[in-house]
Amino acid sequence: MSSSIMPSDPTKRKRVIEPRIDPKTKKMDVGGLLIPPTSLLTALLYGFAHHPRALAREYYFWRICDELWNHDDLPEPMMIRHPWAEQMIRSAIHNKYLSVGGSASSGKSHTMAAWGIVNWLSQPRDTLILMTSTTLREARKRIWGSVISLLSVIDGAPIKIRDSIGNAAYIDEKDNLIERAGLSLIAAEKSKTREAVGKFIGIKQKRVILIGDELSELSEAILQAGLTNLSKNPHFQMIGMANPNSRFDAFGVWSEPKEGWESVDIQTADEWDTKWGGKYIRLDGERSPNVLLGETKYPWLPTAEKLEEDRILLGPESRGYMRMIRAVFFDSDETTGIYSESELTKCGSMGKVEWEGKPTVVAGVDPAFTNGGDRTILSIAEVGYARNGQYVCQFTDSIHLNDDATNKAVPRTYQIVQQIVDHCKRKGVSPENVAVDSTGAGAPFCDVLAGEWSPNFMRVTFGGRASDKRVSMNSQLTGEELYMNRVSELWFVGKELMRTKQIYGIGSDLAQEMCARNYDMIKTGSLKVKIESKPDFKARFGRSPDLADAAFLALDCARQRLGLVAVDPPKEDQGTGFRKRVTIQSLGAALENSETGLIS
Repeated sequence: MSSSIMPSDPTKRKRVIEPRIDPKTKKMDVGGLLIPPTSLLTALLYGFAHHPRALAREYYFWRICDELWNHDDLPEPMMIRHPWAEQMIRSAIHNKYLSVGGSASSGKSHTMAAWGIVNWLSQPRDTLILMTSTTLREARKRIWGSVISLLSVIDGAPIKIRDSIGNAAYIDEKDNLIERAGLSLIAAEKSKTREAVGKFIGIKQKRVILIGDELSELSEAILQAGLTNLSKNPHFQMIGMANPNSRFDAFGVWSEPKEGWESVDIQTADEWDTKWGGKYIRLDGERSPNVLLGETKYPWLPTAEKLEEDRILLGPESRGYMRMIRAVFFDSDETTGIYSESELTKCGSMGKVEWEGKPTVVAGVDPAFTNGGDRTILSIAEVGYARNGQYVCQFTDSIHLNDDATNKAVPRTYQIVQQIVDHCKRKGVSPENVAVDSTGAGAPFCDVLAGEWSPNFMRVTFGGRASDKRVSMNSQLTGEELYMNRVSELWFVGKELMRTKQIYGIGSDLAQEMCARNYDMIKTGSLKVKIESKPDFKARFGRSPDLADAAFLALDCARQRLGLVAVDPPKEDQGTGFRKRVTIQSLGAALENSETGLIS
């Protein structure tokens, strides 16, 4: 083996490292390692497995990727080299223990899937790659999906893929199935922690690599099992990945700085040494390769345009944005709340409106059909122009509708319907300006309301698709592009309207429910918002968010029927009356046409 130092010149380095037949010995020279002549891929794999220099191993990894996944026989490259991927691979080569915290769409799962496959191929008989995720179904959307797609295009790979059970086992030269070699997924959601930990016990293999995908969603017992059981194998590596959440969940424990959390600035530091003797690297979406380049070279990574959309969607200082985009840890494991008290106060949403002219009155109805403490709420709001020219909505009343159980002559539904009609007539609400939850049992309720009053009200199915309306004049994105379902859209559109100071009249009871409901970010090609289900909220909070649901129904009616859309408020130096007086039709058109302007 040559002991020469790797040259700094990349061209010379390639000449030194690239496998070639040595003219003197007639053997294949793999960066100074002499082996019998073999195929290029085999030589590259040998170099990756055995070369003592980290720089050479990194070179061989990317050359292997080119040979396997970036050749001309494929419709498109499958393992593109980019700065974040380079950072992850370089860190994996240098560290036995590695923690990767990154924004959504940072390529963590795909890159580490390739890392696992290349490691296995380099020593297939002696290597077991274990991957953990919450469930097989979720893993197929993440790391296991990447494993299957990358493995499926490798011609002649000695492996039997059993996707249904999350396993790809090694087949030796005698066609024997070797279960303790290959790649295997272990579903490790918290309810199945004991079963998952049991699978770690007794694993014996020369080389074991554990890749914990979505580690923040798993139990800390998985982490401990890896370190106490699997680490006894001759060669062991553990890599944990996640969108950071709490310092105290499994990923937070795995990523803790060597000198404690107070020793680093978690909003600016991009890497640090961990207490486990490993390395933590942070992939901050605001410093993605596309942002730093000033162009979209890698469209699947965060772009400047997508970051701006996420800021509008979530708020640049929200927990959701800091976690999913900036990859920042928090000091608690609380889930993400949609609204906050400080946000309500800062935006003036609990104040009152000084009207210019008479506003239009709208209503939202959240009917209850269970005996579980749910309330039927009629929310009343006013929509019109404030004195400063801003088009706004102000909540005025939340009316709790009760039936009379002693009245056997009139069914409960008809009693509630009559109250809705009476209140709306008294408040001056026309049927077309009323939105009603028609989910489940709400459908026949709406049929009764239509028969007893008018069919012209809005029926809203909470679980249905989000709308095709723009969420803001600051964004061309529509509800269906940003939200998983209709109820998520109803709740989240209010955030942007609050930011533009177009929501007022939020009382303390309504504010409490608004601030209590949580949400999560779901990756379905792009990030989408999905709010906490009503049963989950009820189990945690003690009651249903009936006040808030009714209020957001009224707000949605204002948006859909009266053209309420988030528009930046007038500047103080412009005075009043600069806003165009626009019709409902033109406001509605503005929601669907990015070229339509609302400000003179």
